[in-house]
Amino acid sequence: MRAVLLERERLTSGTTWHTAGLLWQLRPSDVEVELLAHTRRVVSRDLEEETGLHTGWIQNGGLFIASNRQRLDEYKRLMSLGKAYGVESHVLSPAETKALYPLMNVDDLYGTLYVPQDGTMDPAGTCTALSRAAAARGAQVIENCPVTGIRVRTDDFGVRRVAAVETEHGSIQTPCVVNCAGVWAAAVGRMAGVKVPLVAMHHAYVVTERIEGIQVGTSTAPDPRQAVGGAGTWLEPQRLRGGKQPEEVCALRAESLRSRSP
Repeated sequence: MRAVLLERERLTSGTTWHTAGLLWQLRPSDVEVELLAHTRRVVSRDLEEETGLHTGWIQNGGLFIASNRQRLDEYKRLMSLGKAYGVESHVLSPAETKALYPLMNVDDLYGTLYVPQDGTMDPAGTCTALSRAAAARGAQVIENCPVTGIRVRTDDFGVRRVAAVETEHGSIQTPCVVNCAGVWAAAVGRMAGVKVPLVAMHHAYVVTERIEGIQVGTSTAPDPRQAVGGAGTWLEPQRLRGGKQPEEVCALRAESLRSRSP
């Protein structure tokens, strides 16, 4: 069986190019921790070795802020889970956090969880490397080919199964569809009569000029103290890209999330 990727426009032309590209390894689920550990190996090492393309990986570490005792206890549980899967992490006091991140106001902190091997990647570069690696292994990427429908059939046991994918340029006979349409996943699911429980999020960010004391390599710090609509804000040092090479200039990217009606 050959994999075919259908892209409605051009790869990375949607929200990919301005996503944060964060990779935080610790999650409450052991399955997620294992998946993220695998993803880190692929992004930080395997893709570049296989394709010669750099994913923009920067191992700057992740710093999770606890502004109350309950959140710090949650981070301690994450640290214990990570230890079982080989993910290095440390619970830091406010003073230790200040030493690691001098610009942070730690007056109202209970502590932080520091994961030194977390990092960030260039989303567009990672997507390009993934598509090249997939093509080298026999996959086909078809751009400017939106899906218009999914044909299903009912087998002898009364089970509905995928039969084909319809596009503006014709149909593809297939028994399997992987729905990775992001915010449009619910619409794609409806084509096959499947409800996808997806909540769209309004995502805004601000990019600053260079800030003294913050450079590429400074840890990414999600900050629940700056909550907007129940979600936090994170600060991410980034390289500003100009021409073909990234400039060694660091901007601060502040992002916030709040729910939005689909």
